[in-house]
Amino acid sequence: MTAPIFLDVDGTSIAVRRAAGAAPGIVWLGGYKSDMLGTKAEKLSEWASGQGRAFLRHDYSGHGESDGAFADGTISKWLSQSLAVFRHFTQGRQILVGSSMGAWIALRMVQESHKAGENRIAGL
Repeated sequence: MTAPIFLDVDGTSIAVRRAAGAAPGIVWLGGYKSDMLGTKAEKLSEWASGQGRAFLRHDYSGHGESDGAFADGTISKWLSQSLAVFRHFTQGRQILVGSSMGAWIALRMVQESHKAGENRIAGL
């Protein structure tokens, strides 16, 4: 597996892995204290690859390969990081797939994207 790439979000390096493919792409949002190399994320990555779909995943601050202390994290901070990764690395319509806390972040991403006048979320 290749090393992650990093995106600076408000001074914190967020680890990101992405694979090119067709739209709508798949965006994985992990759960509380989970990381992007967990079983669910890996299986979804394999499925997306088999379907020829783009796939994007990242670790929230204090999780996995991203910088920051877990104790300094908040849902609002992790939402902001997720939106930054989404906006920086995706093009076209995307399907958000969230596990546990990631599902809540996905719902909040829909709200924030809608408020910003974006129409790129194809489904949850």
